[in-house]
Amino acid sequence: MKVVDGDAGPPTHAQLALLRRLGFAELQHDSHVPFMSHLLGTRRLLARWGERQALCDAGLFHSAYGTEYFPVEHPAGRDEVREVIGDDAEEIAWLWCTIRRDTLEVTGDALAFETRDGGAIELDIGRATDVATLWAADTAEQIGRMSPEERAFARSIGGVLHLVGPTGRQAVASAM
Repeated sequence: MKVVDGDAGPPTHAQLALLRRLGFAELQHDSHVPFMSHLLGTRRLLARWGERQALCDAGLFHSAYGTEYFPVEHPAGRDEVREVIGDDAEEIAWLWCTIRRDTLEVTGDALAFETRDGGAIELDIGRATDVATLWAADTAEQIGRMSPEERAFARSIGGVLHLVGPTGRQAVASAM
């Protein structure tokens, strides 16, 4: 079920406190803003697009475990993230942090993601849509601030953009 713009509510004190404890308040994002600004902006876009609370919260925590483009020295523990955003949101955030985006393939009604260690993760189409929508929000939030050379992270989004709702697809098209 989708929520109406703004129904996701603001991030909770516990969510922001965990992100601060993990050091995101002190970090600079590749897109030339404080990392917390990027995380909050990604969440805000997802809420504006009418995505459910869990996907909005996953957007806020989409770098909590480090990603292929942003390794972290001390990633969050999965239990502590689940405690502040819930199981559904944590799974989306964990998948986002685990996959190599350029290996994302749509095969029938499942998607296979290769992890950074070369393994594979198969997802049903619903979870793949969550990850693709998060990717769209992450891209739309930051790409306008980046130089053409810095935009390489978004090259392969076209292969999954059809999974994203029309508002997200338009946001990515406008940003790129």
